[in-house]
Amino acid sequence: WYPIEDSDNFDAFCSGRTGYPLIDASVRQLVKEGWIHHILRNAQACFLTRGDLWINWEDGAKFYQKYLLDFDWAVNAGNWMWISSSAFEDVLNCSHCIDPGTFGRRADPWGDYVRLYIPELANFPVEYIYEPWTAPMEVQEKAGCVIGKDYPQRIVIHEEVSEKNANKMNEIKEKLMKDLQQVPTHVKPSSEQETRDLMIFNESCSNHAA
Repeated sequence: WYPIEDSDNFDAFCSGRTGYPLIDASVRQLVKEGWIHHILRNAQACFLTRGDLWINWEDGAKFYQKYLLDFDWAVNAGNWMWISSSAFEDVLNCSHCIDPGTFGRRADPWGDYVRLYIPELANFPVEYIYEPWTAPMEVQEKAGCVIGKDYPQRIVIHEEVSEKNANKMNEIKEKLMKDLQQVPTHVKPSSEQETRDLMIFNESCSNHAA
């Protein structure tokens, strides 16, 4: 994992300034209210760890310990380990299923949640609300929010870092399996269907790393 001292990414995450509206809105809700839905917890955990920032799950767990009103040490640690893939959950190794720029559309296609917690984006058209960096400049100006000025640019490019991180995860898994010469029982994942249901994944997506 990347040490949090090596960049400003962890600070951007903790302040809801990553440039990804779903992540930022959920972090702002967590800090303000002390609670977020489990779908948002999973999205945050994936983004911070294996999905995008490649930051240690323990740093995320400590962040939750500070703000969650329903904090439970065992549940919190277990969920962070699972989402970060200490158990090598292959279904989670998919940059399309857990894309922070599109994931929110499955639960809130109109973006009302984002507008509630990120007032900067309140006037953005629905087609750009989860990926505001794709909006033409005239759209940004009309909405009163210029990306990079009124709301931050993306701190990482998901399409690039997610592929890089997936390859890293596979290399770690292959090395572990080679060293052990067997599949250890303590890292067996849950069923694929359970994972898909919990993460509201699209059943048609089969583009998962081997």
